[in-house]
Amino acid sequence: MTRPYYFSRFSRILWLNLVMFVIFVIAFAVYVRAEKQIDRANEIRFASHLLADEFRQSSNDLSHVARSYVATGDPVYKHYFQEIIDIRDGKLPRPENYHDMYWDLVIANAHPAPQSSTQPVALLELMRQAGFSEQELAKMAEATTDSAALIQIERTAMDMVDSNQGMPDGKWHQANLMLHDATYHRAKAKVMQSIIDAFELIDLRTQQSVVARARIAFWLRVVFVVFGVMLLLTLWRAYRTLHAILGASVDELHDQIVRLGSGDFSADIPVSKGMRNSVLGWLAETRASLASVEAARRTAEARNLRLTQLYAALSQCNQAIVRCTSEAELFPQMCRDAVIFGGMKMAWIGMLDQNSQTIKPVACYGIGIEYLDGIEISIDENLPTGCGPTGTAVREDKPYWCQDFQHDPATVAWHARGAKFDWQASAALPLHRNGKPAGAFMLYGDQINVFDDAARNLLLEMAMDIDHAIGGFEREAERQQAQQMESLRVFMLERLNGNLQLTDILHDAVTELEIMLAGSICSILLVDDEQCLRLGAAPSLPDFYNQAIDGLKIGAGAGSCGNTAYTGQRTIAENLAEHPFWQPFLPLAERAGLAACWSEPVLSAGKKVLGTFAIYHRHPAVPSKHELRLLEMVAHFVALAIERKQAEEHIYYLANYDSLTGLPNRSQLDDHLKYALSLAKRSNGHLALMFLDLDHFKNINDTLGHSVGDALLVELANRLCAVLREEDTVTRLGGDEFIFLLPGTDAGGAANVAQKLLDAIAEPYRIEEFDLTMSASIGIALYPNDGEDLESLSKSADVAMYRVKTDGRHGYRFFTPEMQARAQRNLQLVNALSHALDREQLHVYYQPQADIHSGRVIGAEALLRWRHPEFGMVSPAEFIPVAEDSGLILPIGEWVLQTAVRQAKTCLDQGLLGPLIMAVNLSAAQFSHPALPDLVSRILEEEGLPPEYLELELTEGVSMQNPEAAIAVMNNLHDRGIRMSIDDFGTGYSSLSYLKKFKVYKLKIDQSFVRDISTDSEDKAIVNAVISLAASLGLRTIAEGVETVEQREFLREQGCQEIQGYLFAKPMPSDQFELFLRQSVIESTIAI
Repeated sequence: MTRPYYFSRFSRILWLNLVMFVIFVIAFAVYVRAEKQIDRANEIRFASHLLADEFRQSSNDLSHVARSYVATGDPVYKHYFQEIIDIRDGKLPRPENYHDMYWDLVIANAHPAPQSSTQPVALLELMRQAGFSEQELAKMAEATTDSAALIQIERTAMDMVDSNQGMPDGKWHQANLMLHDATYHRAKAKVMQSIIDAFELIDLRTQQSVVARARIAFWLRVVFVVFGVMLLLTLWRAYRTLHAILGASVDELHDQIVRLGSGDFSADIPVSKGMRNSVLGWLAETRASLASVEAARRTAEARNLRLTQLYAALSQCNQAIVRCTSEAELFPQMCRDAVIFGGMKMAWIGMLDQNSQTIKPVACYGIGIEYLDGIEISIDENLPTGCGPTGTAVREDKPYWCQDFQHDPATVAWHARGAKFDWQASAALPLHRNGKPAGAFMLYGDQINVFDDAARNLLLEMAMDIDHAIGGFEREAERQQAQQMESLRVFMLERLNGNLQLTDILHDAVTELEIMLAGSICSILLVDDEQCLRLGAAPSLPDFYNQAIDGLKIGAGAGSCGNTAYTGQRTIAENLAEHPFWQPFLPLAERAGLAACWSEPVLSAGKKVLGTFAIYHRHPAVPSKHELRLLEMVAHFVALAIERKQAEEHIYYLANYDSLTGLPNRSQLDDHLKYALSLAKRSNGHLALMFLDLDHFKNINDTLGHSVGDALLVELANRLCAVLREEDTVTRLGGDEFIFLLPGTDAGGAANVAQKLLDAIAEPYRIEEFDLTMSASIGIALYPNDGEDLESLSKSADVAMYRVKTDGRHGYRFFTPEMQARAQRNLQLVNALSHALDREQLHVYYQPQADIHSGRVIGAEALLRWRHPEFGMVSPAEFIPVAEDSGLILPIGEWVLQTAVRQAKTCLDQGLLGPLIMAVNLSAAQFSHPALPDLVSRILEEEGLPPEYLELELTEGVSMQNPEAAIAVMNNLHDRGIRMSIDDFGTGYSSLSYLKKFKVYKLKIDQSFVRDISTDSEDKAIVNAVISLAASLGLRTIAEGVETVEQREFLREQGCQEIQGYLFAKPMPSDQFELFLRQSVIESTIAI
């Protein structure tokens, strides 16, 4: 269809709509008039009913008022009665709203009947005026007549009341009955019947009028509706025709025209099917043409603007590269310039974390930087977060151009975030450090395909400039870091080579590093012997913090420094609030304003932890490699300073103190003694020097171990110091020997101190699980009597001490000249004894042992004798102790054993031995020697003597020094077939429980008990007890030192089996011993 056809058709439909509208208006007016006639008929019907009902109501009111008067005699009711009649008959004006008034409810003198200003009209006249029909009026006239008769009855009843005031109750009842009897009711019913008939006539008349008018209105309504529908149809045709011409609503056309007029051609104008020739279609064609022109213009302008912006951004970036001196300063400026000058929506730079292989944002600018909050970008192609533009660009080391951010599969993990900020395109440019990918420069645009070839070239040039800047920063940073490291090294070397105290060196190290690392707070903590942290230097930390850390026990997880000191490994707490090691100390750190702590162990050359060097920050911080190198370097120099200080202290300590007990050594003693001697000489004062040696201390080391012995010495040193005065000096010479210097002390004071020392030493010791007791021997030398210098006093005290040992130990002695002579004698004996064996001055004598009953020789004891060419025959009681103290007893004892075994083998070969057993004494040193069993077996094997012919004698005291060890040795010897016996039994303190476990077969009664056995009852009792004990244990007994017949007889009577002594035979050399045995054999043969 052509456009003129639309206009002619629209004109015809417009005129038709006008005609239909006029007809519709006429039909509506007629219909409204018919509806009003229905309303008028209903009003007449209502008014007629209201008048008829008023007549009925007035009749009822008359009855009620009359009855009320008869009942009460109140004249107001009679007055109301007449008013009702007068109003109905038109003698009084009608009150307003009269039909709503109920006379029987009016209270006397309180609510008089309302009056009206209108003229009085009779009720029948009002009915006539209201259009009542003649029939209706006739019925109402009939009702009026009937009502007059009823009124007469009511008047008669009221008059009866008026004329009989004060009449008896029966008259009142009669008047009341007149108003309620059947006559009255019939009269009343007749009135009501006439009214009802009138009502029916009124209903019939008014109902016909209403129905007739309603019928007329119905058809008029039908006509109105028909014309209304026709009007709507014509209007709809007009609307459709107009819509086909316009193509849309007028508002839409207006909006589109206004939008085009304002130059907005961006949005398409939607045109429905079949509306291409409409006004809207014309507008759509026009918009498309204008939009094409505008798009081409805008594209050119946008491209030029983008290039201009990118050139500006490139220029700004180059200027920033020239100005900035670090990545931290450059990167935010680059992002800012890319957004402000380059027209990007947002830009950020992320650097590659080599440990986690993730990209960490370090700078950003623009709209939507919250996009980076919690973002995870990996370079692992196997992870979803590693397949995006950033991860791909860094991993493949080439730019990634995402021209449609919201639809690119590579950005699917970030579509939701990007849509929030209307990002349409993105670019990921890899950044390099030392030629390797180190991060990425990310840019986001607000248009699809925003990165054309020209833009790409400019952005790539920008990335290359950033790479160059990073390399420059790297080289400059390395130069500055090297310079800083060198400066710190020179600084620390100057401090180490200077004559500074350790505290000053530590303080300077902390202060210097705080200057180098701005914003850092440094501290040095040292580890003490109790494995606790001690403050070394921390001038910038609050006092309350240092006090809380000082004395903290190191351990795994005990804060950064406590853990570092415990593990010897570096501990980095980048955020104290999140680090598990810091949870117990978090309130302390928060109070001090600390948020990060890097702790480096201070290690000695032997990798021992000497302390920690810590760097604190007030904000969470991650250390750089350079910061860690600085931390490691200063910790190394601190270790050197501490080691040097410790070495100096250790050297001084070793030079002046005993390493075990901490007591002053001989060097300090010399200094103190020189000073004390000078004072004593000037003031003619006194001075005492005491030598103390522990009794049998070696046994503790040999049996319980040196650790127990060392612990005992430490405890002993503490006790000794507690006894002395402050000016006194105690020195450990080594082993179990101590020297005491007592200035201003005479003989009485020295004796008092010596006794206190002995008492302190005698107190029991609890070392590990062992309960120990100790005794000591003390020798005392006095100035000036016993010497005037250290050497002479020391020699005198030493001699006195050895005299105590000789006299039984555990006591003290003052030096005397006689002791000096004896000491010289001991020295001579030691020197001579050391050569006696080589010079064949030692001899073995043999004393036979006999059966007490038969007198037969059953054994012999090998006894050592020393014949010196100058000293003559030296007593064993004199030289044996010397041999034991000097250690010569071991080679001498081995020689005696081998000589005695060789003699026994000779006698056995000559038939002289028979059942004779050779007994050899063992010293304590021999018995405690671990090689004793092997030594005995070797000698027996070398000499060829069966083990059952050898008996080893062990003194009771030696066997009880360490019973468990003694049992083990005896068991070993017994298993080899060697006999064992206890010598000098009764002089020690044997335990019966251990005695039962000893593998011995004989007890030897000491000669001290046998000597006075015939006269001393106590000796008798002891001997008797020993013999009885041996018998109960199944052991044999032998008595030594038997010299009289009385002694032998007593022993025989008590059950002793063997004797040894001068009564039977004296000790004799080997040749005499062999002769004695031959004679014994001959005598035995003769006796047989």
